[in-house]
Amino acid sequence: MCASSRSHPMQRASLSTTVNQHYLNKLMNLTEVMDVAASEDILDIRGMKLVAKGARLTRAQQDTLGAHKLKKTLESSLSAEGGTDNGLILETARRILDTSVPINRILGPNAGRGISPQTLLANMQLGHAMRMMLTLTDRDGPRALEHSVAVSLLSIGMAKKLQLSNDDQMAAGLAGLLHDIGELYIDPAYLKPGKRLLPHEWAHLVVHPRIGQMLITELESYPASVARAVSEHHERLDGTGYPRQSAGGTISGPGLAVSVAEMLAGVLHKDYPLERAELALKIIPGEHPHHFLSAISGALRNQPANRPIAPSRPEESDDVAITRLWWRISDSLQAGQDMLREDTPRSPRVWALIPRTLARIRTIERAFISTGLDAYLKNNHGLHDQDDGTLQFEKAVATREITWRLRDIARDLALNTADVPDDHAMLAELIGILDGDLPEPAVIQGQPQTAAPPQARAA
Repeated sequence: MCASSRSHPMQRASLSTTVNQHYLNKLMNLTEVMDVAASEDILDIRGMKLVAKGARLTRAQQDTLGAHKLKKTLESSLSAEGGTDNGLILETARRILDTSVPINRILGPNAGRGISPQTLLANMQLGHAMRMMLTLTDRDGPRALEHSVAVSLLSIGMAKKLQLSNDDQMAAGLAGLLHDIGELYIDPAYLKPGKRLLPHEWAHLVVHPRIGQMLITELESYPASVARAVSEHHERLDGTGYPRQSAGGTISGPGLAVSVAEMLAGVLHKDYPLERAELALKIIPGEHPHHFLSAISGALRNQPANRPIAPSRPEESDDVAITRLWWRISDSLQAGQDMLREDTPRSPRVWALIPRTLARIRTIERAFISTGLDAYLKNNHGLHDQDDGTLQFEKAVATREITWRLRDIARDLALNTADVPDDHAMLAELIGILDGDLPEPAVIQGQPQTAAPPQARAA
């Protein structure tokens, strides 16, 4: 498959038989540690045989395979001896359930209702193509397969919480297991842990749910609900997700289950994971069904008291960061409102984007206030004098989540205008403010100063 990083996520309707170079490079790395063979003759578009059925792939064939358009997709013509199978997946799941207190608490009594998660995992049908995808995933990092299995377990648990049918629970579990196979086709430079992508760079990443959907649709005979849930695993109920910005009832039950499972799995290895997950789900009401928040809150009620420990010396730079965040919210609102008042000619797309963007920023502004971050805007607030670990923890999580939501908006504006340079240029300043990529306002350069109280700023 050729998943060009320059392509819009909705442009490609089916797999290409031109081999994706990122997938091919991972495949060739695999051939050096494992037997990968052709399960059928691999032919180019003219019918010339490139690899015979049963032959082992080697690094020497990389250029040949990468230079030809094939008669069939390469992914449908390979098998790996000793690759990832149901046994390894079930073994990984058991290890997770034996060691992860947060996952056990989240699954709680739901895990024993109906078909158990372990039984669902054991019964999943994995063809050669999906086994290869999971084998490559397993080779992609020390915890990559563990993450996929954790998302699968949590997806099943969330599907049970939504009281989905057994078939939909299986769909959610399969989609959770396969949710990130589209990342195998993306330049690894954009997937490095901790790398901060600029708004325009997100175009390289947002295609992966759609790629995963196409891979499953064309390479497996699964129910359509599996591929659909993979395509929806970054969507949000309020329409702020990607790649389609689907909302409400347009997102399937399994898709909703995988979307929250993926978010939960991302915090499992951090301190106070359940507390962190509950706060993340509360920050912007409406992103996820309330069933999921109640599942996390219930898990917290059933665990021993786990009060975060206050840092011995809170960072003085925290106040600067919070003040900077407030001014980004305020300045982006002001920039958007100024654009609505100006008489500058704009395309219908830009006119539609500005009000939608302002509505999202106002939601974030309300979240800033409701989480109590506005209290840190005042000089001599005295909050650092309190030996309250919970307060410090909530401040850190809220600051991170709100910062991420602003960058989400910057990313969406950049993606929605990438194909029209004039539109992009018109919104460039607003994108820069939201992403935090513009010079800081004078009020927060140097020592933190008192910011205008939120209620005093013009709406």
